[in-house]
Amino acid sequence: MTIVAAAGALACLAAMPAAASHAATLTPAASAAVTFGATSQSPRLAASATGVAGFKPVAPNSAIENAQIPRALTKDKSPGGPNPAAKATGAGAPNVSAGSAARGRGSVTNAFDGLNDLTNDQLFGALTPPDQGLCVGPDHTLKGAPDAVWEVVNEVGQETTKAGAILTGPLNLPTLFQDPNAFSDPRCLFDPSTQSFYFTQISFPAAGPNALEENTVNDVLVINSHGAATYQFDSSLGGTCLGDQPKTGFDNNALIISTDEYCGPNQVEEGAIVQVISKSQLVNETATVNFAVSAKLSLAGDPIVGLDPAINTGTPTAYLVNSVPFLPDGSNNPVGNTLGLWSVGNTAAVTSGKGTPTLTSKVLPSEPYAFPVNAPSTGDGSVTMVSGFPITSETALNPDDSRLSGPVNVTPGPGGSLNLWTALDAAVVPSSGTAVRDGAAWFEVNTGAGRVINQGFVAASGNASLLYPAMQATPGGKAAMVFTITSPTVNPSAAFTTIGNRAITIVGAGAGPHTSFADAPPFNSPRWGDYSQVATDPQTGDLFMATEYIPPAAEADGFDNWGTFVFSVKE
Repeated sequence: MTIVAAAGALACLAAMPAAASHAATLTPAASAAVTFGATSQSPRLAASATGVAGFKPVAPNSAIENAQIPRALTKDKSPGGPNPAAKATGAGAPNVSAGSAARGRGSVTNAFDGLNDLTNDQLFGALTPPDQGLCVGPDHTLKGAPDAVWEVVNEVGQETTKAGAILTGPLNLPTLFQDPNAFSDPRCLFDPSTQSFYFTQISFPAAGPNALEENTVNDVLVINSHGAATYQFDSSLGGTCLGDQPKTGFDNNALIISTDEYCGPNQVEEGAIVQVISKSQLVNETATVNFAVSAKLSLAGDPIVGLDPAINTGTPTAYLVNSVPFLPDGSNNPVGNTLGLWSVGNTAAVTSGKGTPTLTSKVLPSEPYAFPVNAPSTGDGSVTMVSGFPITSETALNPDDSRLSGPVNVTPGPGGSLNLWTALDAAVVPSSGTAVRDGAAWFEVNTGAGRVINQGFVAASGNASLLYPAMQATPGGKAAMVFTITSPTVNPSAAFTTIGNRAITIVGAGAGPHTSFADAPPFNSPRWGDYSQVATDPQTGDLFMATEYIPPAAEADGFDNWGTFVFSVKE
């Protein structure tokens, strides 16, 4: 049995580090330009004309997945410690309207158990939390190009029908990426215009991690009618930084990946970078793919953490959004009230070789979002021993911080502009009580106006908390959000709501409290998340959603008991 706990800047077992804050007194800044380096090339790692079915099995690198030894992949990078939400008080949390939660399936069209820690342990090692990836579209490597749902988590993946029947896998992600060093923060997207799936996650070059793990790369897998191909793109700025938590989007010309950079012997967070990768070369699965990398990014003089690219802008311009979870000294930002809006122009340059991409940014005033607090849950704090490891029944779930936890999704705006939809964890005081709980702050940003045009909160009554929201709006105007819900009487469960309707629907009811090895030494931090996902079904317009919950006991391995729940909501 293997226990692996990805930690710290690798976004799996310790909270993310500090980033400077745009404080309440900050005056929104004029747009500022950022430069990109020269275009580089990445060689193809592996290819199969028959898709993933043609890939050989790959075992994890033993330097990363070390049998029998609980292991944090990196040191804790946060000056605030491994669980900054434990220090949060909820001071400044806004009073918001709350909705009641109830079990139901009214507008749900598909619903099934996803991946779980037992499968992960069998194929890779016991690891927490899952880090939810989800994408939906036709798989042209399979006979008849069936509509498929790909789910990837730390550190396994599987492909199913929309009803949950297995098409591919489950398999470990080293096999999916054909890379023994692949290990954390997976994402997947479907691109309707090219009929391609894109998958990303953190890895290292073939030689494996160096002593400081400051030689990270972003693995990219493409699946389409050409087959499947994998690539690696340096995220370490030439071996000087650890690039954490790749967040992924795309426009008409390029795949866009952003990572947070931890540099130097103390791995201080020095801002995010943006990679612009030739989409046409990826789609054609060419022998080499061009890409360009930005300088480390700051906004109004502050380093950026958690910069999230918009998914499928449908234009030659890419957009990204960030929130501000930390103060300059690394402490929690008690209440943020700004977002950053970024635009990447000339993304075709990485393919054509004419010039370089351009990147501009702007600070946007927003509603206040308070740093989240630990979310009371159904565990009793008791500790049991499993194969020599202490397993804790968690009295509270860890919401991490107030970065954008879910994707940045897109709908058309007026005059050819775009509306960008996203959400984050935030402390709130629900209208039904006086206690601080976690809810979701959501935002709709218009790229033409360069401002937040709609925003609000989602909160639950009955002392419940909502964790790791992800949202999407449909062209028909329906916006929905998925999250985990929990309270002292509600086991961690998969739930959703529609914006404008306070009612919360529990689709996947949790089978018990969260129990985990992560609370005990050497990790000393409860973990949940790190994000949920929502994706539009390109065939029907329905919204597919996935988040973490507690599945039936038969799906647990004893070291942890997380699982995921996948469902779709009618457009």
